[in-house]
Amino acid sequence: MRLTFWGAARQVTGSMHLLETGAARILLDCGLMQGHRAEANERNAHLPFDAATLDAVLLSHAHVDHCGNLPTLVKNGFTGDIIATPATCDLTRIMLLDSAKIQEQDVAYLNKKRALRGETPLTPLYTRPDAENAIRNLTARAYERWFDLPKARGRVRFLDAGHILGSAITHIELTENGAPLRFGFSGDLGVKDKLILRDPAPAPPLDYLILEGTYGDRLHEAPRSSEVALARVIQETTERGGKTIIPAFALDRTQEIVYSIHRSIQAGALAPLPVFVDSPLAMDATEIYRLHSEVFDAETVAFMERHEDPFGFRQLTYTRNVEASKALNDLTGPAVIIASNGMVEAGRILHHVKNNIQDRRNTILFVGYQAENTLGRRLVDGAKHARILGEEYPVRARIERVDGFSAHADRKGLLEWVRPFAAQLKGVFVVHAEPDAAAALIQGLRDLGIPNAIAPAYGQQIVCN
Repeated sequence: MRLTFWGAARQVTGSMHLLETGAARILLDCGLMQGHRAEANERNAHLPFDAATLDAVLLSHAHVDHCGNLPTLVKNGFTGDIIATPATCDLTRIMLLDSAKIQEQDVAYLNKKRALRGETPLTPLYTRPDAENAIRNLTARAYERWFDLPKARGRVRFLDAGHILGSAITHIELTENGAPLRFGFSGDLGVKDKLILRDPAPAPPLDYLILEGTYGDRLHEAPRSSEVALARVIQETTERGGKTIIPAFALDRTQEIVYSIHRSIQAGALAPLPVFVDSPLAMDATEIYRLHSEVFDAETVAFMERHEDPFGFRQLTYTRNVEASKALNDLTGPAVIIASNGMVEAGRILHHVKNNIQDRRNTILFVGYQAENTLGRRLVDGAKHARILGEEYPVRARIERVDGFSAHADRKGLLEWVRPFAAQLKGVFVVHAEPDAAAALIQGLRDLGIPNAIAPAYGQQIVCN
């Protein structure tokens, strides 16, 4: 078996790993790289392999940095199945359509300015028809059910990763040169005691593992303390007469924040106030969450039995059309506005940050990881000015951060997940991590007795036997 790391190698976005065994060529994830626009566009537009030669894609989950470049893959000749859990298939459908729409809209906006300067117009990475072509290849497989690996002597199953709805750990058993080989890909591993979802499933014994390391060098706050912090920041902003602007990914994070605000209002920890989810994608994702309550944890199921919908309450308004989104600019008085995307790189959140970042009463509240070279990261790092949609704005609003809502396991969680089968591992390949986080996690893995733990470079090939 040979692995080639074509994404999320010594960085966090763009998950994409090529597995080759015998006659089979299997892609693990096909995500969009995010960051510097020119570099990201170049990487996303030009695949480093012949898409037509791939036999299948095994998709860990529906975040765009894991699924968002599937339309480019299909556009370049891929015709095989894109295999994922049922919830991931449902979510990937709306994610790809939304991604295509955002790219088309952003390019149209930029091209208006380019036309005024006499510059050549840009083209989107892919369009809605491209996304629809990729969606046709989605194929659902349930958790814990084995299925055959195309063109290979082996089988695959998905285990619950507890990261977002439908997220999966990929477990592959192969026969290589007459001998068994057990391989795992963590995808993005979730946290224990997370709101809404079940804990990550224990991993089976493995010979080789691709392991995400997003938070390999740090520990999270407990989810319950983060709920308290969220309510505190919103309440303090309310008392200043300001608005709380929350950049949040439409999948999982938005549902968690809504559920947390709902719980805080019911508990009396937060005074009722208007809350707006300004994201058509989040609306669609929430409907899919409602369809898949079979993967909710026991606490959320009990809440549903005792109270109203976790994702809907009296003070909450979902906005879908552009006119309703623009009307939020004219809001007076305290409110919470939740919009995607979570790293402030695209979508309606750009307009809400632009319209509120100069007012000292307001708060821009980050509730998730901010990758390098994103606007969200620059704001969290203390930027005094922000370039948004081609214009510079002074940063006067408060910038706050609550980390405990992360959907990723922290250093302790990752090492605890690996520990039960550490002695059997021949190699661990740390991906989806910036260099410092990867280095810290690798040292932790070596302390568990795994000497062959590395962070592969982009394009690096490794033979596993």
